[in-house]
Amino acid sequence: MAVMGDQSAEVWAEELRRTGRVVFPVRRRPALIRLAAVVLLFGGSQVSSLIDLPDAGKAEVILTLLGLSAVLCLVGMCVWQLITRRPVVIVDGEGIRTGRKAFIAWTELGTIGTPGGPAPLMTVPLIPNNVWAKHLAVPRDNVKDLPALATWLTALLDSHRNSTTS
Repeated sequence: MAVMGDQSAEVWAEELRRTGRVVFPVRRRPALIRLAAVVLLFGGSQVSSLIDLPDAGKAEVILTLLGLSAVLCLVGMCVWQLITRRPVVIVDGEGIRTGRKAFIAWTELGTIGTPGGPAPLMTVPLIPNNVWAKHLAVPRDNVKDLPALATWLTALLDSHRNSTTS
């Protein structure tokens, strides 16, 4: 079954019309790639450090254990995202939620930014009217085609603005 983030803007629009909201969970592929990168990049160095641990001094033991705990935390975070498929992005009639607590209402949303950043880390910024308010972003982890998402969200924002002014 395809994840909503891998679908097209037409499917998103139909889901929003049908259920009143569109839920974009974390896609499995980016989470798996991140997990593999963490294990390959950091796991190997930690294993070699553990092998040399009996001959190490106190400072080296402490640094090795700190590094190992950091790698285990990163692996745990990646596995948690893979299992729970969180944080989710939800688009509904009230606004856009990213994660559990971050929310921006359509009335508070100034503009949808242009997708930016390096390809694996690309995001769509959600820029509020209030310049001092927290800016939110939709990551590639949740949506594969970010330019299409930006276009779709801009059209939704325009329709919400037109419905409130009429």
